[in-house]
Amino acid sequence: MLKLISSALSSNKLVSIIDRDVASFGYMLGLEAIKWHVERGKYVWVASYDPLRSLFRDMDRIGIDYGEHIGKNLLIFDVFGSIKGIEPEIDGVFTLKGYLDDNVFILKYQKLISEVIESLRPRPEEVTVLGHLESGLCRLFKNPIKVQKKVWDLIRGVPLKLSIIKTYILPECSPMDELVYFRSDLVIEGFVEKDRRKLIVTKGGEDEP
Repeated sequence: MLKLISSALSSNKLVSIIDRDVASFGYMLGLEAIKWHVERGKYVWVASYDPLRSLFRDMDRIGIDYGEHIGKNLLIFDVFGSIKGIEPEIDGVFTLKGYLDDNVFILKYQKLISEVIESLRPRPEEVTVLGHLESGLCRLFKNPIKVQKKVWDLIRGVPLKLSIIKTYILPECSPMDELVYFRSDLVIEGFVEKDRRKLIVTKGGEDEP
């Protein structure tokens, strides 16, 4: 499955990993997919809609040495912390400060992206982007569908070559289902069947070797 994801990313396709069950843990594939990029010094931008401690715990499970790379080629946007007013004070972890609603969040996020890109030296030609557990939109914003659409448009407008992965736990944000499937090029779904975790490709896999 990782080979399929890597092939899609190299073709600039949008990859979405959707967990149909909270216990299927398919979203961990997103972290596995960025591990190669992180370890080889490539720039990786992780927007985490889950608490930072949960993200770091999951990175530990995958074997990502975030302590070695954070603030260098691994950059993290703490969406959860931004909305909750939590400042991690860790170099390489970014938050938005001040008042935030659905619209203000997008405006400030756009400004943050511009500032981060301008600060990168040397400026990269390509960045891998992981939207970690974007199902968290439903508990952080009044209109999660609207915010999701605007975030996608914002990311797509970045003047760099992007490889994009997004992960979701669908029971936490079921309204996202149709939109995610429609906008994604490759969709991988995780579920639990007879106490076994399974992954299937439900969109885009037929084009891959």
